[in-house]
Amino acid sequence: MQDFLQILREIAPILILSFVSIYIFHEGLSFLRERDKVRREYQRNADLASDLSRRATSDVVINLELQAAERFVLYLERIAPDRLVMRLHQNGMSAKMLQTEMLRNIREEFDHNLSQQVYISEPSWELIRNAKDEMIKFISAAGSNMTDRQSGIDLSQRIFEAASRVENLPSEVALKYLRKETRRLLTVS
Repeated sequence: MQDFLQILREIAPILILSFVSIYIFHEGLSFLRERDKVRREYQRNADLASDLSRRATSDVVINLELQAAERFVLYLERIAPDRLVMRLHQNGMSAKMLQTEMLRNIREEFDHNLSQQVYISEPSWELIRNAKDEMIKFISAAGSNMTDRQSGIDLSQRIFEAASRVENLPSEVALKYLRKETRRLLTVS
């Protein structure tokens, strides 16, 4: 038994040191596993937050683009010759007065919506600007030979006749393109 105790005294520190080392190694591995788990969870949460932020930003941008498209659709509808005449003609207006009012209205509404151009595509913007310029030319041409004695009704008739001869007014072309682009935006969101 003496020998057993002697061996136990010599082996005990080694056994204790071995158990402590195994325990420390095991706890170290557990710590590293937990740390990796926390890192992965943090990274996953960061990715989710980034994705949500990107989606939220994308949704905001799409909403701004849609609002701009809505405003320009309204503008293009309002500068159509028939709508201009119906909205702006008043009894007793001369042809020149109506022409002036129509041209002023086209320009003012365009200027009012000018800042919205940053939210629409370059081709859309070009078509809208072209529609404005062409409608100004159209109204100017319709009223070019009108005398001071002619009434707003005379100018209105001339505008309606000229519009009936045009297959696609520039405002209609721009509207068609803008609608197509808006549908594309709606499929993205």
